[in-house]
This record gives sequence, C-alpha cells and structure tokens, in this order.
Amino acid sequence: MKNTNTFGIQFVIRIFKQGKSKQATVYARITVNGRRAEISLKQKVDPDAWDEVKGRAKGKSEEIIKLNNYIERIRTLIADDYHDLVQQRKPVTVDSVKSLFLGCDEEIMTLVKLMDYHSEHAAHRLAPGTMKNYKTTQRYIIKFIRQKYYRNDIVLSELNYKFLMDFESYLVNYTG
Repeated sequence: MKNTNTFGIQFVIRIFKQGKSKQATVYARITVNGRRAEISLKQKVDPDAWDEVKGRAKGKSEEIIKLNNYIERIRTLIADDYHDLVQQRKPVTVDSVKSLFLGCDEEIMTLVKLMDYHSEHAAHRLAPGTMKNYKTTQRYIIKFIRQKYYRNDIVLSELNYKFLMDFESYLVNYTG
C-alpha cells in the first residue's frame, strides 16, 4: 500500500501588540500530514482589510492587488516544491517542504545517512564482530523501510514508537 500525504497551504496574519503600527504580518502556513510550519512573507497588511476565509486581502487598491498576486505566487512555489518532493520520491514532511521553499542547503537527516555516518566514525573504535552485527542490522532496517514504506530511506522526524515496534515485528517474522 502506498503512503499518501495530506497537504495544505493557508495564509494567515499575525498582529503584534508591541509595535505602534496597526499593520499585521502575513504568514504562509504549510500543513503536511497534520504537522504545521509557518513562513513569514515579510509583507504587512491592515487587519481590517484581511479576509480570514479566503486567506487574502480585501480591496481593489494597487497595494492590495500586488499583495494578493504575491500571495498566489508564493502558493504556487510552495505547491511546486511539494510536488517536486513527491515526484522525486523523497520523504515529504512539513520541514522538507519548508526547507526546499526557503532554499536551505542544510540536508535533512535520514536514518540511512545517520547509520552511514556512525559506521564511518565508529569503525575504528568498535570490534570487528560488533561492526558485523551493526552492518547486519543496517541491512535489515533498509529492507524493512523498502518493504513497509516503499522507499529507500526515512527522515528522522518520522521515526516514532510505532516504527520501532513494526521493525521489531518484522525482525521476528523475517529471522524467526
């Protein structure tokens, strides 16, 4: 069975009471599988001119039209980034969509990358038998991820207790 992601983009405003300005900052709220992240668009709008339901500014002034066009461009860019991750069969999380949109060069840490990193840095400190057992477990984890999630790796933020219990059951059935 293939995993499907829920995905949504909303635009909201935040009013900060500390400033003297009555302007509110516009944010893009990205939701993937129930997890949310917000990105400031660094645009201001009068809260009275904001339509909460539509997620855009109300009015016909040139400033409002420019803001609404900007919001639609951002919506398109975020959606394109989401679809790029899906097409490339990369893990789709709210953090990966946000990072791709922001152009962060920081790579998202995955389980296989972490295991490879550990192998490189611990090989000279561990006994050969321990490294052999470690490599065997690593191969089982990779097979499990391919069989259960239909992909080659999993983002660390996706790991949870259910993953561990499913992996344990997989080992019992696979080796037992």
